[in-house]
Amino acid sequence: MISPEALPSRRFKPLRYGLGAWTEHIFFAYDLVTQSRPKLLVELGTDRGESYFAFCQSVQENKTGTRCFAVDHWRGDPHAGSYDEATFTDVSGHNNAHYADFSTLLRSSFDEALTHFADGSIDLLHIDGHHTEAAARHDVDAWLPKLRPGGILLMHDVAVRARDFGVWKVWEELVARRDAFAFSTPPGLGVWRKPGFAGATPPLLNTLFTAPNESCFALLVYYQGRNAALHEKMARQWRDGSIRAAPLASETVIQVFWRGEGGYSEEESADARVGHGSWKEVVIPLPAREPVRGLRIDFFSALTIVEIEEITVNNAPVQLEALSLGGDCVRLSVKPLRLQITGMDPQLYPQAFTPPLPREGLIVQMRLRVDPA
Repeated sequence: MISPEALPSRRFKPLRYGLGAWTEHIFFAYDLVTQSRPKLLVELGTDRGESYFAFCQSVQENKTGTRCFAVDHWRGDPHAGSYDEATFTDVSGHNNAHYADFSTLLRSSFDEALTHFADGSIDLLHIDGHHTEAAARHDVDAWLPKLRPGGILLMHDVAVRARDFGVWKVWEELVARRDAFAFSTPPGLGVWRKPGFAGATPPLLNTLFTAPNESCFALLVYYQGRNAALHEKMARQWRDGSIRAAPLASETVIQVFWRGEGGYSEEESADARVGHGSWKEVVIPLPAREPVRGLRIDFFSALTIVEIEEITVNNAPVQLEALSLGGDCVRLSVKPLRLQITGMDPQLYPQAFTPPLPREGLIVQMRLRVDPA
Protein backbone atom coordinates (compact mmCIF):
# COMPACT_ATOMS: atom_id res chain seq x y z
CA MET A 1 0.00 0.00 0.00
CA ILE A 2 1.10 3.59 -0.49
CA SER A 3 -0.06 6.92 0.90
CA PRO A 4 -0.23 10.17 -1.09
CA GLU A 5 2.57 11.64 1.05
CA ALA A 6 4.98 9.09 -0.48
CA LEU A 7 4.09 9.72 -4.14
CA PRO A 8 6.83 11.11 -6.42
CA SER A 9 4.28 13.26 -8.25
CA ARG A 10 4.05 15.58 -5.24
CA ARG A 11 7.08 17.35 -6.73
CA PHE A 12 5.99 16.92 -10.37
CA LYS A 13 5.65 20.16 -12.36
CA PRO A 14 4.37 19.04 -15.77
CA LEU A 15 5.77 20.65 -18.89
CA ARG A 16 2.84 19.50 -21.07
CA TYR A 17 -0.74 19.78 -19.84
CA GLY A 18 -4.18 20.93 -20.92
CA LEU A 19 -3.82 19.36 -24.35
CA GLY A 20 -6.68 16.88 -24.28
CA ALA A 21 -8.52 14.28 -22.27
CA TRP A 22 -5.42 12.93 -20.47
CA THR A 23 -4.77 15.92 -18.20
CA GLU A 24 -6.27 14.38 -15.07
CA HIS A 25 -4.08 11.26 -15.33
CA ILE A 26 -0.63 12.77 -15.88
CA PHE A 27 0.19 12.69 -12.15
CA PHE A 28 -0.65 8.98 -12.03
CA ALA A 29 1.44 8.40 -15.17
CA TYR A 30 4.40 10.08 -13.49
CA ASP A 31 4.05 7.89 -10.38
CA LEU A 32 3.51 4.68 -12.36
CA VAL A 33 6.76 5.06 -14.27
CA THR A 34 8.70 6.02 -11.15
CA GLN A 35 7.45 3.02 -9.17
CA SER A 36 7.38 0.32 -11.85
CA ARG A 37 10.65 1.47 -13.55
CA PRO A 38 9.90 -0.18 -16.92
CA LYS A 39 12.80 -1.01 -19.20
CA LEU A 40 10.67 -0.52 -22.32
CA LEU A 41 7.60 1.73 -22.60
CA VAL A 42 5.47 1.97 -25.74
CA GLU A 43 2.54 4.30 -26.39
CA LEU A 44 0.11 3.75 -29.27
CA GLY A 45 -1.62 7.03 -30.13
CA THR A 46 0.33 10.05 -28.93
CA ASP A 47 -1.30 13.04 -30.64
CA ARG A 48 0.01 16.16 -28.82
CA GLY A 49 1.96 14.13 -26.28
CA GLU A 50 0.18 14.90 -23.04
CA SER A 51 0.39 11.34 -21.69
CA TYR A 52 3.62 10.37 -23.43
CA PHE A 53 5.62 13.31 -22.17
CA ALA A 54 4.36 12.77 -18.62
CA PHE A 55 5.92 9.30 -18.87
CA CYS A 56 9.11 10.76 -20.35
CA GLN A 57 9.40 13.51 -17.75
CA SER A 58 9.21 10.87 -15.03
CA VAL A 59 11.86 8.75 -16.78
CA GLN A 60 14.19 11.73 -16.92
CA GLU A 61 13.61 13.19 -13.47
CA ASN A 62 13.61 9.86 -11.64
CA LYS A 63 16.39 8.23 -13.68
CA THR A 64 14.46 5.04 -14.38
CA GLY A 65 16.58 4.09 -17.41
CA THR A 66 13.47 3.48 -19.52
CA ARG A 67 13.56 3.36 -23.30
CA CYS A 68 10.39 5.06 -24.65
CA PHE A 69 8.63 4.82 -28.02
CA ALA A 70 5.62 6.82 -29.26
CA VAL A 71 3.74 5.34 -32.23
CA ASP A 72 1.39 7.54 -34.26
CA HIS A 73 0.90 8.62 -37.86
CA TRP A 74 0.04 12.13 -36.59
CA ARG A 75 -2.84 12.68 -39.00
CA GLY A 76 -5.78 12.39 -36.58
CA ASP A 77 -8.85 10.18 -36.81
CA PRO A 78 -12.65 10.53 -36.60
CA HIS A 79 -12.51 10.63 -32.77
CA ALA A 80 -9.42 12.80 -32.22
CA GLY A 81 -10.32 15.06 -35.16
CA SER A 82 -8.09 15.90 -38.09
CA TYR A 83 -5.01 18.06 -37.71
CA ASP A 84 -2.18 19.41 -39.80
CA GLU A 85 1.59 19.08 -39.70
CA ALA A 86 1.85 21.60 -36.86
CA THR A 87 1.05 18.85 -34.34
CA PHE A 88 3.95 16.61 -35.28
CA THR A 89 6.28 19.59 -35.58
CA ASP A 90 5.39 20.63 -32.04
CA VAL A 91 5.67 17.11 -30.58
CA SER A 92 8.93 16.40 -32.37
CA GLY A 93 10.41 19.69 -31.23
CA HIS A 94 9.52 19.03 -27.60
CA ASN A 95 10.90 15.50 -27.78
CA ASN A 96 14.18 16.64 -29.33
CA ALA A 97 14.59 19.41 -26.79
CA HIS A 98 14.03 17.27 -23.69
CA TYR A 99 14.09 13.50 -24.24
CA ALA A 100 15.96 12.63 -27.44
CA ASP A 101 18.52 10.43 -25.65
CA PHE A 102 15.92 7.83 -24.64
CA SER A 103 12.68 8.64 -26.56
CA THR A 104 11.86 7.74 -30.17
CA LEU A 105 8.87 8.87 -32.22
CA LEU A 106 7.75 6.19 -34.70
CA ARG A 107 5.62 7.83 -37.38
CA SER A 108 3.70 4.84 -38.66
CA SER A 109 0.53 2.85 -38.23
CA PHE A 110 0.27 0.65 -35.14
CA ASP A 111 0.45 -2.49 -37.29
CA GLU A 112 3.56 -1.29 -39.12
CA ALA A 113 5.29 -0.66 -35.78
CA LEU A 114 4.76 -4.23 -34.53
CA THR A 115 7.98 -5.45 -36.15
CA HIS A 116 10.04 -3.03 -34.03
CA PHE A 117 9.32 -4.95 -30.83
CA ALA A 118 9.95 -8.57 -29.86
CA ASP A 119 7.25 -10.64 -28.20
CA GLY A 120 7.34 -10.28 -24.41
CA SER A 121 9.63 -7.23 -24.55
CA ILE A 122 7.37 -4.35 -23.46
CA ASP A 123 7.00 -3.58 -19.74
CA LEU A 124 4.46 -0.74 -19.99
CA LEU A 125 2.07 -0.42 -22.95
CA HIS A 126 -0.42 2.42 -23.38
CA ILE A 127 -3.13 2.02 -26.05
CA ASP A 128 -5.00 5.19 -27.01
CA GLY A 129 -5.80 4.80 -30.70
CA HIS A 130 -9.07 4.83 -32.61
CA HIS A 131 -11.83 4.09 -30.10
CA THR A 132 -14.34 1.89 -31.89
CA GLU A 133 -14.77 -1.62 -30.52
CA ALA A 134 -13.26 -3.17 -33.65
CA ALA A 135 -10.20 -0.90 -33.60
CA ALA A 136 -9.59 -1.33 -29.86
CA ARG A 137 -9.99 -5.11 -30.11
CA HIS A 138 -7.58 -5.27 -33.03
CA ASP A 139 -4.95 -3.21 -31.18
CA VAL A 140 -5.22 -5.32 -28.02
CA ASP A 141 -5.06 -8.62 -29.92
CA ALA A 142 -2.07 -7.46 -31.98
CA TRP A 143 -0.05 -5.91 -29.17
CA LEU A 144 -0.68 -8.06 -26.07
CA PRO A 145 1.88 -10.64 -27.25
CA LYS A 146 4.47 -7.83 -27.17
CA LEU A 147 3.76 -7.19 -23.47
CA ARG A 148 5.82 -9.31 -21.08
CA PRO A 149 4.11 -11.53 -18.51
CA GLY A 150 3.32 -9.26 -15.58
CA GLY A 151 3.61 -6.17 -17.81
CA ILE A 152 1.19 -3.28 -17.41
CA LEU A 153 -1.37 -2.27 -20.04
CA LEU A 154 -3.05 1.15 -19.89
CA MET A 155 -6.22 1.73 -21.93
CA HIS A 156 -7.73 5.18 -22.25
CA ASP A 157 -11.44 6.00 -22.72
CA VAL A 158 -12.73 2.90 -20.92
CA ALA A 159 -15.65 4.88 -19.44
CA VAL A 160 -16.96 6.44 -22.68
CA ARG A 161 -20.12 4.85 -24.06
CA ALA A 162 -21.30 7.66 -26.34
CA ARG A 163 -21.22 7.74 -30.12
CA ASP A 164 -19.38 4.70 -31.51
CA PHE A 165 -16.81 4.35 -28.74
CA GLY A 166 -16.33 0.71 -27.83
CA VAL A 167 -13.12 0.54 -25.76
CA TRP A 168 -15.26 -0.21 -22.70
CA LYS A 169 -16.38 -3.52 -24.19
CA VAL A 170 -12.81 -4.70 -24.74
CA TRP A 171 -11.82 -3.47 -21.29
CA GLU A 172 -14.61 -5.41 -19.58
CA GLU A 173 -13.31 -8.61 -21.16
CA LEU A 174 -9.76 -7.90 -19.96
CA VAL A 175 -10.91 -7.20 -16.41
CA ALA A 176 -12.31 -10.71 -16.14
CA ARG A 177 -8.87 -12.18 -16.86
CA ARG A 178 -6.50 -10.62 -14.31
CA ASP A 179 -5.55 -7.81 -11.92
CA ALA A 180 -7.18 -4.58 -13.04
CA PHE A 181 -8.30 -1.15 -11.88
CA ALA A 182 -10.09 1.67 -13.68
CA PHE A 183 -10.17 5.38 -12.98
CA SER A 184 -13.87 5.69 -13.68
CA THR A 185 -14.33 9.43 -14.18
CA PRO A 186 -14.98 9.88 -17.93
CA PRO A 187 -13.18 9.33 -20.21
CA GLY A 188 -11.67 6.74 -17.86
CA LEU A 189 -8.29 5.01 -17.69
CA GLY A 190 -7.87 1.26 -17.28
CA VAL A 191 -4.81 -0.30 -15.61
CA TRP A 192 -4.33 -4.04 -16.27
CA ARG A 193 -1.57 -6.53 -15.47
CA LYS A 194 -0.86 -9.35 -17.90
CA PRO A 195 -1.05 -12.83 -16.36
CA GLY A 196 2.22 -14.53 -15.50
CA PHE A 197 3.54 -12.01 -13.00
CA ALA A 198 6.20 -13.18 -10.54
CA GLY A 199 7.82 -10.85 -8.05
CA ALA A 200 7.00 -7.90 -5.82
CA THR A 201 4.20 -5.55 -6.82
CA PRO A 202 5.02 -1.82 -6.61
CA PRO A 203 3.06 -0.22 -3.74
CA LEU A 204 1.07 2.02 -6.12
CA LEU A 205 -0.20 -0.92 -8.17
CA ASN A 206 -0.76 -3.06 -5.09
CA THR A 207 -3.01 -0.31 -3.70
CA LEU A 208 -5.04 -0.16 -6.92
CA PHE A 209 -5.29 -3.89 -7.56
CA THR A 210 -6.56 -4.60 -4.02
CA ALA A 211 -9.20 -1.86 -4.11
CA PRO A 212 -11.50 -0.98 -2.49
CA ASN A 213 -9.37 0.05 0.45
CA GLU A 214 -8.68 3.23 2.40
CA SER A 215 -5.32 3.80 0.70
CA CYS A 216 -6.93 3.61 -2.75
CA PHE A 217 -9.59 6.12 -1.74
CA ALA A 218 -6.87 8.47 -0.48
CA LEU A 219 -5.01 8.08 -3.79
CA LEU A 220 -8.09 9.02 -5.80
CA VAL A 221 -8.69 12.07 -3.63
CA TYR A 222 -5.05 13.09 -4.08
CA TYR A 223 -5.10 12.74 -7.88
CA GLN A 224 -8.40 14.61 -8.10
CA GLY A 225 -6.89 17.42 -6.04
CA ARG A 226 -3.78 17.66 -8.23
CA ASN A 227 -5.95 17.72 -11.34
CA ALA A 228 -8.20 20.44 -9.87
CA ALA A 229 -5.15 22.56 -8.98
CA LEU A 230 -3.81 22.21 -12.52
CA HIS A 231 -7.15 23.30 -14.00
CA GLU A 232 -7.19 26.28 -11.66
CA LYS A 233 -3.71 27.17 -12.91
CA MET A 234 -5.00 27.08 -16.48
CA ALA A 235 -8.00 29.23 -15.51
CA ARG A 236 -5.60 31.83 -14.07
CA GLN A 237 -3.58 31.70 -17.28
CA TRP A 238 -6.69 32.51 -19.29
CA ARG A 239 -7.48 35.40 -16.96
CA ASP A 240 -4.00 36.96 -16.94
CA GLY A 241 -3.17 36.24 -20.58
CA SER A 242 -0.23 33.92 -19.91
CA ILE A 243 -2.17 31.14 -21.66
CA ARG A 244 -0.50 32.50 -24.82
CA ALA A 245 2.70 30.81 -23.62
CA ALA A 246 1.06 27.58 -22.40
CA PRO A 247 1.59 24.24 -24.21
CA LEU A 248 -1.82 24.44 -25.92
CA ALA A 249 -1.12 27.83 -27.51
CA SER A 250 0.56 26.62 -30.69
CA GLU A 251 -2.65 25.26 -32.24
CA THR A 252 -6.36 26.07 -32.45
CA VAL A 253 -9.20 23.54 -32.22
CA ILE A 254 -12.22 24.24 -34.43
CA GLN A 255 -15.29 22.38 -33.17
CA VAL A 256 -18.47 22.31 -35.25
CA PHE A 257 -21.75 21.43 -33.49
CA TRP A 258 -24.96 20.61 -35.33
CA ARG A 259 -28.54 20.38 -34.13
CA GLY A 260 -31.71 18.81 -35.39
CA GLU A 261 -34.87 19.15 -33.35
CA GLY A 262 -32.94 19.58 -30.09
CA GLY A 263 -30.03 21.73 -28.93
CA TYR A 264 -26.28 21.45 -29.25
CA SER A 265 -24.28 18.73 -27.50
CA GLU A 266 -20.74 17.30 -27.46
CA GLU A 267 -22.04 14.06 -28.91
CA GLU A 268 -23.25 15.93 -31.99
CA SER A 269 -19.98 17.63 -32.89
CA ALA A 270 -16.80 17.13 -34.91
CA ASP A 271 -13.52 19.00 -34.83
CA ALA A 272 -10.26 19.78 -36.55
CA ARG A 273 -7.04 21.38 -35.33
CA VAL A 274 -4.80 23.83 -37.16
CA GLY A 275 -1.42 25.40 -36.61
CA HIS A 276 -0.96 29.15 -36.62
CA GLY A 277 0.46 31.76 -38.95
CA SER A 278 -0.56 30.58 -42.42
CA TRP A 279 -3.79 30.11 -44.34
CA LYS A 280 -5.46 26.74 -43.79
CA GLU A 281 -8.07 24.81 -45.75
CA VAL A 282 -10.18 22.92 -43.21
CA VAL A 283 -12.66 20.16 -44.10
CA ILE A 284 -14.91 18.80 -41.33
CA PRO A 285 -17.42 16.03 -42.18
CA LEU A 286 -20.48 16.03 -39.91
CA PRO A 287 -21.87 12.54 -39.19
CA ALA A 288 -25.37 13.81 -38.40
CA ARG A 289 -28.14 11.35 -37.58
CA GLU A 290 -31.06 13.59 -38.56
CA PRO A 291 -31.65 16.65 -40.78
CA VAL A 292 -29.62 19.63 -39.56
CA ARG A 293 -31.34 22.90 -38.67
CA GLY A 294 -28.40 24.85 -37.30
CA LEU A 295 -24.66 24.96 -36.73
CA ARG A 296 -22.38 26.39 -34.08
CA ILE A 297 -18.65 26.85 -34.65
CA ASP A 298 -16.36 27.13 -31.61
CA PHE A 299 -12.68 28.03 -31.49
CA PHE A 300 -10.51 26.78 -28.64
CA SER A 301 -7.67 29.20 -29.21
CA ALA A 302 -5.31 30.96 -26.79
CA LEU A 303 -6.40 34.60 -27.12
CA THR A 304 -5.55 34.76 -30.81
CA ILE A 305 -6.96 36.62 -33.82
CA VAL A 306 -8.88 34.40 -36.25
CA GLU A 307 -9.29 35.66 -39.81
CA ILE A 308 -11.91 33.81 -41.87
CA GLU A 309 -12.04 34.17 -45.63
CA GLU A 310 -14.76 31.64 -46.36
CA ILE A 311 -17.10 29.11 -44.79
CA THR A 312 -19.15 26.73 -46.90
CA VAL A 313 -21.67 24.04 -45.99
CA ASN A 314 -22.01 21.42 -48.73
CA ASN A 315 -20.28 23.91 -51.06
CA ALA A 316 -22.89 26.63 -50.36
CA PRO A 317 -21.25 29.82 -48.98
CA VAL A 318 -22.20 31.03 -45.51
CA GLN A 319 -22.82 34.79 -45.36
CA LEU A 320 -20.00 35.91 -43.05
CA GLU A 321 -21.61 39.26 -42.35
CA ALA A 322 -24.72 37.44 -41.09
CA LEU A 323 -22.88 35.32 -38.54
CA SER A 324 -24.02 35.80 -34.95
CA LEU A 325 -21.38 35.84 -32.22
CA GLY A 326 -21.62 34.36 -28.74
CA GLY A 327 -19.31 33.68 -25.84
CA ASP A 328 -15.72 34.90 -25.72
CA CYS A 329 -15.03 36.72 -28.97
CA VAL A 330 -15.20 40.19 -30.50
CA ARG A 331 -15.70 41.03 -34.18
CA LEU A 332 -12.83 43.28 -35.30
CA SER A 333 -13.96 43.57 -38.92
CA VAL A 334 -16.54 42.08 -41.26
CA LYS A 335 -14.67 41.99 -44.58
CA PRO A 336 -12.43 40.20 -44.02
CA LEU A 337 -14.04 38.62 -40.98
CA ARG A 338 -11.55 39.03 -38.14
CA LEU A 339 -12.29 37.84 -34.62
CA GLN A 340 -10.45 38.54 -31.40
CA ILE A 341 -10.65 35.48 -29.12
CA THR A 342 -11.08 36.73 -25.56
CA GLY A 343 -11.63 33.52 -23.58
CA MET A 344 -12.19 29.78 -23.61
CA ASP A 345 -15.56 29.59 -25.38
CA PRO A 346 -16.03 31.77 -28.48
CA GLN A 347 -18.96 30.80 -30.70
CA LEU A 348 -20.13 31.58 -34.25
CA TYR A 349 -23.69 30.89 -35.40
CA PRO A 350 -24.60 30.79 -39.10
CA GLN A 351 -28.20 31.53 -39.93
CA ALA A 352 -30.61 28.64 -39.37
CA PHE A 353 -31.23 26.34 -42.32
CA THR A 354 -34.76 26.50 -43.71
CA PRO A 355 -35.56 23.88 -44.81
CA PRO A 356 -33.19 21.70 -42.77
CA LEU A 357 -30.15 20.29 -44.52
CA PRO A 358 -30.17 16.56 -45.28
CA ARG A 359 -27.90 14.64 -42.93
CA GLU A 360 -26.14 12.53 -45.57
CA GLY A 361 -22.71 13.72 -46.69
CA LEU A 362 -22.78 16.97 -44.72
CA ILE A 363 -19.42 18.78 -44.89
CA VAL A 364 -18.26 22.13 -43.49
CA GLN A 365 -15.25 23.73 -45.18
CA MET A 366 -13.36 26.80 -44.01
CA ARG A 367 -10.45 28.89 -45.21
CA LEU A 368 -8.90 30.72 -42.29
CA ARG A 369 -5.74 31.92 -40.62
CA VAL A 370 -4.98 32.08 -36.90
CA ASP A 371 -2.39 34.53 -35.60
CA PRO A 372 -1.23 35.31 -32.07
CA ALA A 373 -2.85 38.50 -30.80
